[in-house]
Amino acid sequence: MSDSGLPRSAVLGAGTMGAQIALSLALGGAEVTLWARRAASLTDALQRISDAFDFLAAQGLARADDKDNVLSRISASDDLAEAVGSAGFVIEAVAEALEVKQHLLKRAEESAAADTILSSTTSALGAGDIQSALERPSRFCIAHYAQPAHLVALVEVVPGKDTDPATTEAVTALLSNSGKTPVLCPDIPGFLWARIQHAVLREFASLVGRGLVTPEACDTILKQGYAARLPAMGAFEHADLAGLDLMNSAAAKAVWADLSNVTDPGETPVGQLFAEGHTGMRSGRGFYDWTARDPDVFKANRDAEIVRRVKIMAGGDVRMPS
Repeated sequence: MSDSGLPRSAVLGAGTMGAQIALSLALGGAEVTLWARRAASLTDALQRISDAFDFLAAQGLARADDKDNVLSRISASDDLAEAVGSAGFVIEAVAEALEVKQHLLKRAEESAAADTILSSTTSALGAGDIQSALERPSRFCIAHYAQPAHLVALVEVVPGKDTDPATTEAVTALLSNSGKTPVLCPDIPGFLWARIQHAVLREFASLVGRGLVTPEACDTILKQGYAARLPAMGAFEHADLAGLDLMNSAAAKAVWADLSNVTDPGETPVGQLFAEGHTGMRSGRGFYDWTARDPDVFKANRDAEIVRRVKIMAGGDVRMPS
């Protein structure tokens, strides 16, 4: 247990999410071991963690003179038994494949203490499915961080059917104590966050497919309109504010009846683009032409906007990007 009260942690996987989660835990005061199969992956991850801290410091979200102290809490190892042996909390952040996650967590469980909590940051796989491969499924609970994990406060906490309530409470407390906002979610496809993302994308993709609107118009509506007031008012708060009589009106019923209920993304432009070999940024083309737009600039602008909102919610100094 560290001075912050957080258990020693191990993060399995040194990709984007693993590195960001390791930094997030270290910022919260935890001693963290970052594990990967290859030493070269760890070297790259530690550099990305260092760069991410510099970004936070430049944005006023961390103190530059705390860097050595924070980064000293993060060690790296390509020995799984060594990484998890003294950890009270182990979270994997590897490929979104059930067998891969189960195999890695089973190996981790073999080297971990009996009371160690095992977790996953999966967004697509069920807690019950993952924990079914473990000897101690009661000690498993999903903690789904959202990217970028060192900036986004919300983390979905998803217990499986065999998760001990004490495990869920411990994961929730750990996240809270490390500066996150944990939300208990049901073990259903997509939990809560991804379900909203898919619901919005399904509706807008349907409208684009019908030729009624452009992707640009939909994204502008979201970013400049709907999302602008979401920090102040959620869906149910808006329903109460507008009046449940209005939400049951003929106009509302007409909207609900006209919403897309397609059950296969392949029946929308999402599937049509994929069938043509377009996978989005990775291939250079999706709904947008990413050979004309710089993905790195887009991601940098995304992070800058998230920082602005973090500062707004914290009541700090907020400047418009130049």
